[in-house]
Amino acid sequence: MSNYLVKGLAHIGILAEDARACADFYIKHLNFRYQYEHMLGDLLLVFVECGGCVVEFVQTGGLDHGGVVDHIALEVQGIEAMVEKLKEDGIVFETEEIGRTPDFGPNGMKNIFFKGPAGERIELFDYSK
Repeated sequence: MSNYLVKGLAHIGILAEDARACADFYIKHLNFRYQYEHMLGDLLLVFVECGGCVVEFVQTGGLDHGGVVDHIALEVQGIEAMVEKLKEDGIVFETEEIGRTPDFGPNGMKNIFFKGPAGERIELFDYSK
């Protein structure tokens, strides 16, 4: 038996030119709430949270730490209404239509992708019928 335990996802870190603007985007459009921010040397760290999903925006001051986050999947309900509202807000999606995969999980799955302000791909993921 090991002396450690992985408890789950702590947060997703995303490099951003403007961490506060990215946090504001998530708060305004994706129902996140502000958690806190912290200066760590030259790095500004801004944390937002929704339903246990924590995103940390890292404003590097021009430093390139490398690494890529392919996408952040946010579990949602009522994806159709949410997509309609985001389109009204000027959000552009990768596809015109919401994807549907009826044999994914017990009820099927609907999803769609778009880009956030730091260039990160955001997936809206709906398990509901």
